[in-house]
This record gives sequence, structure tokens and C-alpha cells, in this order.
Amino acid sequence: MTDTEAEAPEAIFSPDDGVDSLWIKSYQGEILGEILFTRLADRLAADQARKMRVLSTLERKTKEALVPSLVRAGISTEPDPDTVSAAEGLADALATTTWADLVGSFEAITTQYLALYRRIGELDPSENEASELLVAHEVALREFGRREARGESGTSLDAITALPHMQ
Repeated sequence: MTDTEAEAPEAIFSPDDGVDSLWIKSYQGEILGEILFTRLADRLAADQARKMRVLSTLERKTKEALVPSLVRAGISTEPDPDTVSAAEGLADALATTTWADLVGSFEAITTQYLALYRRIGELDPSENEASELLVAHEVALREFGRREARGESGTSLDAITALPHMQ
């Protein structure tokens, strides 16, 4: 087992989950990310805080881009109080985590979300555009983590800022 596999979080979805469940997990995941990155930014040094704020903006803009899909599916776009609480708790738990460990965690997390986002497109091809946006944003987050881990901090945000919905 590799280090990445050993650190992988519990599966965030089941192959049996319906598309509505996946939409909810996706949307609430964006809410979680937005809150988490904002709260982490409040605790970091200037350059790292700036990067976390960009990631928070990415999560917010991605969340906003999903609203039409959720409306079409008849799914609420209200933040789940449990998601908000989980995001706040996670930010508190990560308060003492090193930058290297934080960005190193992106690999396992993005792997799980990529699978979830691709599954939405498989289950509902009419929402392929939204599924592809989700995948692209997750690939950009993964690339950010990889570049930061390699010490390429000057270009770590490039994939994120290049996303069409970040313009």
C-alpha cells in the first residue's frame, strides 16, 4: 500500500448512490471547501493565506456554477448545517498541520471527488457540462497540491486561475 492509499479518506460515495445524492454531496462539498479554505487562510502566513483565499474563491464559484443543475433536479442549494459544522471542525483540526502535510492531502481527497464528479456525468449525460466543470476544478486543485508539494509555489495557482469560471 502506498502512502497515498494509506491516507485516503473513507469513500465519499457508493456506486449505488443515485444522481440526486451525488449532486448533494458535490454541492455540499463545495460549501465545505469554501468554508475550510477561508478559515485556514485566517491562520496562515501571507502567501499561503492568499493561496487559500484563491482556493476558497474557486470553491465558491464552482458552487455557484452548480446552482442551475441543482435547480433543474429540484435539490436545495442551502448549506447543510452539518456540512458547515464539519468544515469548521476540520479547519480547527488542521490548525497545527504543516503546509507540506496540508497540500500533500490534496492527492487522496481529489481522487475521491474526481470519481464522484465523473459519476454524475455517467448517470446524467444531460449534465455533462457541469460534471466536466467539476472534474476540471478538481484536477486544478490536485495540480495545485502537487506543485506546492514540489516547491513550485510560484506556479501552483496557474491551473486554478486558468479555469474559465475563475475569469
